[in-house]
Amino acid sequence: MSCCGREWAGPDRAHCCGRFGGCGAVFDDAELWDSHRPRGVCVADPGELGLVTTRNGIWQRSPDRVGGAAPAVRGRSG
Repeated sequence: MSCCGREWAGPDRAHCCGRFGGCGAVFDDAELWDSHRPRGVCVADPGELGLVTTRNGIWQRSPDRVGGAAPAVRGRSG
């Protein structure tokens, strides 16, 4: 698939679409996308959530979190 200049493969991926106010990031699954946009806006950089990217730029749980819950979102002030 492709959108917003990004390309990815996999039916379970979740794209934070720039055409709708997102940052353009692609997440390994919808649960990670939800943790990144809990109130309908990007509230945290994926790296700040403890996620890591694949060589293809897909944000996923770090190896020590695989099989665990999605990371908790830390609020930003300002």
